[in-house]
Amino acid sequence: MKAFCITLKGCEDRQETTLNTLKRIGLDCEVFYGVDARKDTHPLLGHLDSRQFEFNMGRPCIIGEAGCYASHYLLWKKCVELNEPIIIFEDDLSIEDELFLNTLKAVAENIESCGYIRTENTSSRGMFYDVKQYGSQRLVKYLKVPQCTTSYAISPSAARAFIDASKTFQFPVDVFLRNTWLHKQAMFGVRQAGLRGGNKPSVIGNRKRQGDKDYLVATMKLLNKAKSMMLNLVMNGYHLIKMGREYGPKKFNN
Repeated sequence: MKAFCITLKGCEDRQETTLNTLKRIGLDCEVFYGVDARKDTHPLLGHLDSRQFEFNMGRPCIIGEAGCYASHYLLWKKCVELNEPIIIFEDDLSIEDELFLNTLKAVAENIESCGYIRTENTSSRGMFYDVKQYGSQRLVKYLKVPQCTTSYAISPSAARAFIDASKTFQFPVDVFLRNTWLHKQAMFGVRQAGLRGGNKPSVIGNRKRQGDKDYLVATMKLLNKAKSMMLNLVMNGYHLIKMGREYGPKKFNN
């Protein structure tokens, strides 16, 4: 499975650290220079629907968020062009070598059927059910998809679905992914994957709302959040039927 690391030009220290970390476990990873919206004028930045983003998130889009979405979008296109699953990393992570190697084996076995497998650690407070057991690890199906896109594997069919649902950018990319009603894809992960995000400062910027509260925006955010919660719940039922018994809920002994 080909591996790509999203990074930006000028972030050589992050690139070197990430690539060396992955080389340590024998994983060759290709550097993929993403869209730096602070400097670039990439056509995909025109996909941003600023007003709808604000209604969904309760704040304006930070320009780095649009660049991040565009960068993942371009790798989804790459996945479709290659017509094979790929694994995507962002450029700030740490791994537990043996555990993550086992994660990669579980991913290779299931990615064509699952479509999307998150390959970073999941909180014990997350909402998911166990699907398959791999020693101390589990393949899980998310009922509520965790935020962050530090590392995940994706198949061409899932990549195509994400592209089709991204005619406009109305959310940060990780929020888009967790709103399964938008793209209709079941979302899986390995728990625990043996990978976590690093602690380097984000290059995206401050995502807190600045200035006075806008009551129209606040109201629309509440309404849209309620809508997403309801539709995501419906989508969980749809996935339970669609994925069948193999990827349905299981109970394993610890």
